[in-house]
Amino acid sequence: MSDTTGFEGEIVLDAPASPGAPAGAGELSARFVRYPGCQQLMLWLPADGPQNYTRLTITGPGGTLEDAPIGSRLNGRVQVLTDTFPWPPGAYRVEIAHKDGWSHTLTLEKLAEGIAPPAAPPPEPSAGPIVYRDGFGKVIPDEDLELRKTLQARLAARFGRHLEFDGTFRAGTITYVEGDIRIPFYHEMCTGGVHFSIDLPSPDHWEAVTGRPLSERADIVDFVAFETRRVKASSWNYVIRETRIDFVD
Repeated sequence: MSDTTGFEGEIVLDAPASPGAPAGAGELSARFVRYPGCQQLMLWLPADGPQNYTRLTITGPGGTLEDAPIGSRLNGRVQVLTDTFPWPPGAYRVEIAHKDGWSHTLTLEKLAEGIAPPAAPPPEPSAGPIVYRDGFGKVIPDEDLELRKTLQARLAARFGRHLEFDGTFRAGTITYVEGDIRIPFYHEMCTGGVHFSIDLPSPDHWEAVTGRPLSERADIVDFVAFETRRVKASSWNYVIRETRIDFVD
């Protein structure tokens, strides 16, 4: 009989870091999700996993919990899913090694069951944004403020992204929705060991077809594959190919 012992405590995440990383390398993204009897740490790499990273190491109160090639822990190309339910309360550190010698790191703490995470500090009083005007009295846009608004809106859209399914199992459309972004992907039933397949624009045609930069392709495709399996095909596996996602046994 398998050991089903688990710990229901919340996890408090610190900000990810990338000591020694070159400028523009990007940061690890992390999210903790929890349901009764089930919880998960979700990580998103800023670049393609198999091409850029080597190992995943997780240490905790009892020492090393995991030390494995990154390829064995990837769900798709950029996402790493870790079951944290068996972890006892304590401090943990996640390290994902880059092939060039530096690492993404994430420290976190798992609390004992029933202990609430610390409340976020109240915002500091603000006198409001400074309004700059030119010699004719016209307001000069605050580019930093506008950039923050854009990033906040994109972050909200990212955590609310989802799929819409139209048609039947035989054929139809799966639409990726992220804020005002809508990208349709055609799917159809197949034979020869593949239950059904989702068509993808090739990397060369991605930007022209979807209107999104090529740098977002791996993450969007990974999300479409993972969510389709979770919602519609939980008993099957998927294989991401250059121009399609195949769902197989």
